[in-house]
Amino acid sequence: MLGVKDYCPKLYTNTSAILEEHKPSFKKLKGQRIIEIWTAWDQFDNEWFNNCPVVVCFKDCQIELCAYKTDEYIVTFDQVNVGDEIDWYGTELRIKWEKNKLASFKEAVNKKVKEIEIIEWIEGEGTFLFGIGFQLEGSYFAVCNGLDENIILTEVKEGTNIKKIII
Repeated sequence: MLGVKDYCPKLYTNTSAILEEHKPSFKKLKGQRIIEIWTAWDQFDNEWFNNCPVVVCFKDCQIELCAYKTDEYIVTFDQVNVGDEIDWYGTELRIKWEKNKLASFKEAVNKKVKEIEIIEWIEGEGTFLFGIGFQLEGSYFAVCNGLDENIILTEVKEGTNIKKIII
């Protein structure tokens, strides 16, 4: 799935399902340093291909995060091998995994995780998974939903339509 060999992630539509399956793994990340962050990189256009998971690596594990659709979010642990080729559904796109490629990663790499939050977007009577945020030593990093593609936030998003669940 998503051009990643042998990747079969579960799609989440609510916070409770993520917490039910991954809360212990999230808790283990607290106090750990982000070692590196991998993204899929379009080799022709020399830009971030933001439809593939963002791979956040720690000393003993990695977490893969991806906004799949407007109301679906992917969270997996240790499933993506960044050494593997990315085959975007048989297209001619040349996409490779690149380490710490985005300038926004500079404020996250080598920083210790203080808190982890699931971010929800409130729209009318409903809530939608918006992203996963990491409160770091002196900075912030989140992989969020940019309307069916990943966006990176480096500042805490606030507002009446934002709800955060600290893990």
